[in-house]
Amino acid sequence: MNYYQRIQKSIDYIENYLETDIKVEDAAKEAFMSISSFHRMFFTIAGYSAKEYIRLRRISLAADEIKTGANKIIDIAVKYAYDSADSFSRAFKNVTGFLPSKYLQGTKDYCFERINIMDKYFEVQDKEMLENYPDIRILKEIKPMRVAYYCYYGENPEAGAFNVINEWVLKNNIKLNNDSYRIFGYNAPDSELSKSGYGYEVCVTIPDDMNFDDEKVKIKNLEGGLYAVTAVDRGDNPGDNIIKAWDRFQKWLEGSKYAYGGHQWLEEHLGFSEQAEHIGGIDLYMPIVLKTELSFEETEEFIDKMLTISCTQKGKNAQHKACKYIFDWAKKNNIDFYDKKLRIFSNYNFEKIGKPDFVYTIYMTIDDSMVIDDKNLEKVIFEGGLYLKRNVIYKNNAYSWFNFIGAVEKSRKYAFGNHKFIEEYLIDRPEINNDTDIAQYMPVRHVL
Repeated sequence: MNYYQRIQKSIDYIENYLETDIKVEDAAKEAFMSISSFHRMFFTIAGYSAKEYIRLRRISLAADEIKTGANKIIDIAVKYAYDSADSFSRAFKNVTGFLPSKYLQGTKDYCFERINIMDKYFEVQDKEMLENYPDIRILKEIKPMRVAYYCYYGENPEAGAFNVINEWVLKNNIKLNNDSYRIFGYNAPDSELSKSGYGYEVCVTIPDDMNFDDEKVKIKNLEGGLYAVTAVDRGDNPGDNIIKAWDRFQKWLEGSKYAYGGHQWLEEHLGFSEQAEHIGGIDLYMPIVLKTELSFEETEEFIDKMLTISCTQKGKNAQHKACKYIFDWAKKNNIDFYDKKLRIFSNYNFEKIGKPDFVYTIYMTIDDSMVIDDKNLEKVIFEGGLYLKRNVIYKNNAYSWFNFIGAVEKSRKYAFGNHKFIEEYLIDRPEINNDTDIAQYMPVRHVL
């Protein structure tokens, strides 16, 4: 159960007990949350504090009864847990602008409707998919967020990034459990990797009018978009539980009407101690896009042999290591990325992405006269061959490849060739990100 569903469960509880003396602590128990986490998440998701929501809903129901004239004001006050007619009248006027006795004469009716979190935030899902994957829900949209962030590189980068953010939060007297702050984390996929490990970034949502000057923590806008969300129980092995959740996301994608969206995936960290230490659960957000919004066209092309240098790396971060190495080499050797003759492309095994035995090779075309004196680079003749070509942007890369494979499998004109596929990066600077234009080359042969 994700945190949206938990807050909805607390709202359902509140609605059932509006005519009693509701304790917010009991509503928090219904959401399986500590009282401090509940206050923060209720405000973040519902847009009101829990106490304010209860007050507005009671006044709204009381206003309906006053309009009917069926009950005395004192009876209505008692029904909705007010100690006296005076306290009810003050609360009623603060909300509606009228005393209860004058409300009938007013020209406007007051209405504060019950909030349905699932209708407000989530798309209607396919019934069969929802039955098979009740733990995965589709958010209608996450809007762009202004955040304070810090990215740490090295061993155990999650702890390193959180330590810096924790210090910043405490220094700025930010109460994570009491205010409308949200805390997200994610690997730094488009950043240069240090030799000792990968990067992890932690960010905290901040108000539009908040500004500060900090040596480490900076401000940026975090891209929003359409997401699928699921909850992860930290348990004894939160890392293993997160990996299992991502694997489940992948299986869900195969049968859904969505494709991987390519905008930033997110881990939302929920529940913090007074010292800003993360002690609660995690919600995972996978970026998605409707498959119908993606369309592809293929053209046939024959690629001649090319002389290249190649760099091969292994491990789950192999792509980033290989790209960084060859780009650093290119800068040292004054390679002109604006040169139209320059081609940069890669080859790897899709099924191994993110796994310890993942192997990634990046190639760069060179002149015959160039001398290569680097043990991590190799001169290679790329043989070329007949290809079908697609132009896409990097964030749609994964879905397009799997779709491309399916298209060739169904083709009556083409079959798969035995030569290597190419993923070419159409760049004019040594940088690859989600918006990079790429050309996908699927090796094929004509069916006789």
